[in-house]
Amino acid sequence: MILVLLGTFPTQFERPLVAIDSLCREGIIREKVIVQNGFTDFPSHYLTYKPFLPMEELDQLYREARIIISHAGSGSLLKGLKMGKKIIAIPRMPKYGEVVDEHQMEILTEFEKENYLLGWRETDDLKELLLQIKEFEPKPFVSKKQNIIDFLDRYIDAL
Repeated sequence: MILVLLGTFPTQFERPLVAIDSLCREGIIREKVIVQNGFTDFPSHYLTYKPFLPMEELDQLYREARIIISHAGSGSLLKGLKMGKKIIAIPRMPKYGEVVDEHQMEILTEFEKENYLLGWRETDDLKELLLQIKEFEPKPFVSKKQNIIDFLDRYIDAL
């Protein structure tokens, strides 16, 4: 199963669905595709939509997913990375009115540099990314939260 996460930002985000639906129609994607679509409406005979999910159901879908295709929101990506999932991430972009700034592109770039996921940019072909993800081994995610906490503790102690 492929889990697609579009996030819950209150704007349309059809770009990934157009490509995924097309590959389903062509028979390239043959497995079930479940889409957490939030506020995005896109007609498809191939995609199963779940606009908003309770956390328990979403966690179960993460566990069951072979691949996660996600917007480049930090919450969605971190959940998948912590589970060791193979992720293809596509940033929402302000030029399409999908988001207000470039923060998702920035997140994507940093996570891609760390080899945590494969980025899906405008010039990339999803069919090629799906071939690449088969061999892709994501680097295990290590949270740097404790480093930040330790730094702040040292800083406060030094005052």
